[in-house]
Amino acid sequence: MWTSNQQKALDHLATAPSLLVVSDFDGTLAGFSHDAMQVPVNHVAMAALQQLTSLPRTWVALLSGRDVQGLIQVSGAAAPMIVAGSHGAESTEGGLVLNEAQQTALSTVTTALEKIAASVPGAFVELKPYHRVLHVIRVADKQQARTALDRALALEIPGAKLAEGKWIAEASVVDFTKGTWITSAQEQYRPSATLFLGDDTTDENGFAALGSQDVGIKVGAGDTCATVRLESIDRVGQFLSSLAAARSVAQQ
Repeated sequence: MWTSNQQKALDHLATAPSLLVVSDFDGTLAGFSHDAMQVPVNHVAMAALQQLTSLPRTWVALLSGRDVQGLIQVSGAAAPMIVAGSHGAESTEGGLVLNEAQQTALSTVTTALEKIAASVPGAFVELKPYHRVLHVIRVADKQQARTALDRALALEIPGAKLAEGKWIAEASVVDFTKGTWITSAQEQYRPSATLFLGDDTTDENGFAALGSQDVGIKVGAGDTCATVRLESIDRVGQFLSSLAAARSVAQQ
């Protein structure tokens, strides 16, 4: 069922004295949709994550670019699972307060992205607490979609950083990445091993933050610094279910 590399990772994580499991959501635990609040969630994967939260010395977190409340609503995540949104800038434990310069940058980038979206049928801008996101998944003309993303990514706005994801260009006015959140969580919980699963370019920051005893899993195709790859969201569900079962047995 598993390659030797996948099985080795599974055995290592199942028997780790303490374990932090962190997963991206869209593209990892759920598929994509034109309606961001109606995505196909892999309930097998979510159930496995919830099972892992019940095990001793095991912490589980969802880490997404979505805002926290939206992430909770669409995923169905429940305590004690940790929910971190905006790439870690906000969580169920609280969030940042933007200073005046950050608020100005956010306002400026909002205007710029909405101008781009207005010129491309189907494009729209999502407003997040610390980010603005140009979405082109609904744009029928793929060349127009590509051009819109390139225009957004070329913006030079003081205090705002632009990054590309799947069918999006995201502008951030905070320095949080998935990597900084994982590092902070590791400092807090001191796990023997950390598992991070992700599918997008923004998840590479998370993979890069992992150490020699940690496991990064890239979902789908594409270049990555993760050490393990799973082909699909369905395989993620199978892997997490196997991990939950094996870790339950190991702790008996």
